Amino acid sequence: MTTNSKCSFVTVIGEPNAGKSTLINKIVGEKISIVSNKVQTTRRPVRGIVNLGMTQIVFVDTPGFCRAGTPLEKVIFSNFKASYKSADMTLLVIDAASKTNRQALSFIENQKRDESKFSVVINKIDAVKKATLLPLADKMMKYDFVGQVFMISALNGDGIEELKIFLRDSAPDGHWLYEQNQSTDLSLKIKLSEITREKLFNKLDKELPYSLYVETELLREFDTKTEVCQAIVVIKNSQKGIILGKNGRMIKGIREEATFEMKKLLHKKIELKLFVKVREKWPEKKEHLQNAGIID
Repeated sequence: MTTNSKCSFVTVIGEPNAGKSTLINKIVGEKISIVSNKVQTTRRPVRGIVNLGMTQIVFVDTPGFCRAGTPLEKVIFSNFKASYKSADMTLLVIDAASKTNRQALSFIENQKRDESKFSVVINKIDAVKKATLLPLADKMMKYDFVGQVFMISALNGDGIEELKIFLRDSAPDGHWLYEQNQSTDLSLKIKLSEITREKLFNKLDKELPYSLYVETELLREFDTKTEVCQAIVVIKNSQKGIILGKNGRMIKGIREEATFEMKKLLHKKIELKLFVKVREKWPEKKEHLQNAGIID
């Protein structure tokens, strides 16, 4: 890059389901982070990269605010803190349709003036009456460490251009850290694992999604097809039957949906094989956290 180049790490934080992943996916222009209406869908910082003229913006998608109770939650919370502290700028995404935003408000109440640059993004403005937006924006602006408040719809793109211009203009001078056409730092194996995990999250009820991870154990690419073999790892034997479903219907449906999305990503025929493994207490073991892509 030339000496005129700029580069900025922008960490995106907020409550579960505030639209953090949808926002990053919209700005980057492709699906970087998986999307689900369940909490803790994002478990580790996921980087999405976009180049705006001479400026490279590296977005870091983070887990939603969560308590650090279980071993897995403690790792997720540690990932969140590390990515937040190292940012050039932090975007707090607020769900305009939420009745409380309790965790988000608690977070900004606890901020100190020496924190990183801080802006608020009020998302889902298409889902509420306009009369409710200005009071919410005024509430955010009362904090002197909040520099800007943006109103957007990450789903339909309203307000996105103004946010991009602000991030471009606010970025510090610096050399680009990623190649011109690189949109994420995720490996292909992790991308494919995340696709299948998203389908599991969206199909399974209650607490089961938080007890599993997906590992791509085999990946072979050919000119016209890609072979993928993945293990769905759970902590209890009883969970295995739920994922398989009656007569294998559940896992068949998951495989079909994951195959369809993998085909869109790779533009090739996909041969996907799924099977289920039981690994008790896997969230407590470093090896499995690494296999899940939750830690490096």
